[in-house]
Amino acid sequence: MPRRIDAEARTAAIAEASLRVLQREGLSGLSVRGVAAEAGIAAASLRRAFATQHALREFCLQLIEDRVTARVAAIDLSGRALVDALLAQLLPLDKERRLELVAQVQLGVLSLTDSELRPAAARLSDGVDRACNAAIQILIEADQFHRGRDAAYEAQRLRALLDGIAMHGLWGGELTEQGSMLRMLGRHLDELSGP
Repeated sequence: MPRRIDAEARTAAIAEASLRVLQREGLSGLSVRGVAAEAGIAAASLRRAFATQHALREFCLQLIEDRVTARVAAIDLSGRALVDALLAQLLPLDKERRLELVAQVQLGVLSLTDSELRPAAARLSDGVDRACNAAIQILIEADQFHRGRDAAYEAQRLRALLDGIAMHGLWGGELTEQGSMLRMLGRHLDELSGP
């Protein structure tokens, strides 16, 4: 059992190091040598955990999904407060979420031309869609969603707004500050309760 725990810890450390390298250096820095140096391990150890660069990239996307899923599962709220907390997990509001978003964007762009990586990137994107659909459903159940609105359309519109706010949060501009991102999202959610 200790070997398995050690292997899992090493794999997690490598993936964490990969996300940091992606944020700092981009895809060009995501090499065996660069990630091994960041993780403080020998390149051979990295190759044992991830035989190919594709496996490392795919694991990075899975790690992001796992981390967001764990944060969402830990939320113990209901109604609008749950929606606010759920969607906040998808915005670059702190160092961890910013790191995840930068890596997701970098690997997502790569997946446009890397057919092997595309399914992992699509799963992560589908997770964001599910979160937006769940947010709308929670609002409906809490009677905070106007009955005259189309729930499916509003979930798509929420996804577009969330993506836009997240990108502004990465690139700077008025929405860079946490409060600005959350206010814009909150105002949109407030408007969903009216016609």
